[in-house]
Amino acid sequence: MLNSNMNSIVCNLDGYLLSLRRLSRNKCDFWANTFDLVGTIEQSLIKHLKGDEIEVNLSDKLIRYSDIDDIFKQHIFSNLIINDDELLKLFAWDIIEFIEMTYQLIEPEINPIYNGEALVFNAKSKFHGEYIYLVIPVKSCAIIVGLATRA
Repeated sequence: MLNSNMNSIVCNLDGYLLSLRRLSRNKCDFWANTFDLVGTIEQSLIKHLKGDEIEVNLSDKLIRYSDIDDIFKQHIFSNLIINDDELLKLFAWDIIEFIEMTYQLIEPEINPIYNGEALVFNAKSKFHGEYIYLVIPVKSCAIIVGLATRA
């Protein structure tokens, strides 16, 4: 069951990502939401996406903070109309802060990204083509961030 503060922060992150989408001139989609974890992360992700015509490669990859910068550069920042490196670093900082706030509200001592519990999954759909999901487990739920260009 989701903590209402956590859900509120994820909604704010989703809005922030929507603003970045506008800076891609809507050629990309970036979004965030949550889902309950029942069983493995992979099983829960498939259940969460059920009904959508999305293929997910379940050979996940663990990610840490050092990987997130590369993921953001490749899947978000390379698609924006802004080329200011200092501003892009601030965007990355903001996104990570939103993600960290969600789990620090539940238990300040946990850090699923630092602990190597966060995963990246490759996905594919007719609308987006190939894209990725970042999945960050937090107790009995997960934050999911989708980073896609439009096919």
